[in-house]
Amino acid sequence: MSSGNNQRMQSLDVLRGMVMLLIIGLGSVLWNVGALHRGTEWGRELQQQMGHATWQGLHIYDLIFPLFVYLAGVALNFSLRKRLSRQQSYPGLLWHMWYRAAVLVVLGWVVNGALVWEPQHMRYASVLGLIGISGALSGSIALLLRRSTALLSAVIIILSGIAAAQYWGGELTPAGCVNARIDALLCPGRLHNVHYDPEGPLCILSATALNLLGYLSGRIFSNTLSTGKRILVLVVGGALLLGSGLCGPVIKNIWTPCFVLSAAGIGAILLGFFHLLCDVCPRRSWCTFLLIVGSNALFIYIVTNLVNLSAIAERLFAGTFRLMLPLEWMGTALSCAYLLLAWLLCFFLYRHRLFIKI
Repeated sequence: MSSGNNQRMQSLDVLRGMVMLLIIGLGSVLWNVGALHRGTEWGRELQQQMGHATWQGLHIYDLIFPLFVYLAGVALNFSLRKRLSRQQSYPGLLWHMWYRAAVLVVLGWVVNGALVWEPQHMRYASVLGLIGISGALSGSIALLLRRSTALLSAVIIILSGIAAAQYWGGELTPAGCVNARIDALLCPGRLHNVHYDPEGPLCILSATALNLLGYLSGRIFSNTLSTGKRILVLVVGGALLLGSGLCGPVIKNIWTPCFVLSAAGIGAILLGFFHLLCDVCPRRSWCTFLLIVGSNALFIYIVTNLVNLSAIAERLFAGTFRLMLPLEWMGTALSCAYLLLAWLLCFFLYRHRLFIKI
């Protein structure tokens, strides 16, 4: 890991901050708010959206992690351009990307649970591992192909191959999908679900395509388009991707190609709007709240998975909340306290200009 402050497009970190807030606690806050109003239609809908779809379907909560992968692809464009401008060699760039992937794989094992090194008890596939390996694969492809048309062709080939494997290599069910067969063959240890792992090998390939679509979106900011045209390309292109994705089976658990297209489409639309709000509009002081989290996104994800902030929040605030609030508000209040502690940790790092990278 390294620390330092790199100048970058603010909207990228602000949007990443919003996504990370949902991952580390805002989703729980919203779910609890929905629980307080479960007698209303909007309360039930909010609860549903803050949880994963059982199998097929698209909830807001299903998009959080894929959006992070998409934004990692956007950031990859700026990172590679910066390193290439410094005359860094291709072998050096590849070493950096795959070293980072290896570190994230190991950190993913730590986040999953104790390192007992017993295949039947450890889960080797992980969120961090998927981020690292898919980022290294997409970065390697980007260095090899360079041209946008070639990169887009690579995305089409990857998604077409996955579609063929999933649609003709098995049934689109938890036990019958081709992902389950591949995971049983290639993934040692236990799987996240009984039959398959949502961070397994085929899902990593899907995430690589999503990362490349983010990389291509990042290239829009590197050309000579005007701001208005740039936003228009992101929003219209995102709408086309989303429409294409919704034409087929959207299953987050096995990262179907339609799910990847839908996630990339929503990511592009959000990136366009956040670019307008954070980089173009003059009044953007509100961005700082999210920027604080987005600047150390991976770090706060790892910390909140290793440190029991929920227990700390309960120890600090539960007694006061019991005196001040009705019992049914306790879950929401404690979720807010947990989120506050996580944000304050990010604020401490931001205040001291510490940006921890892998």
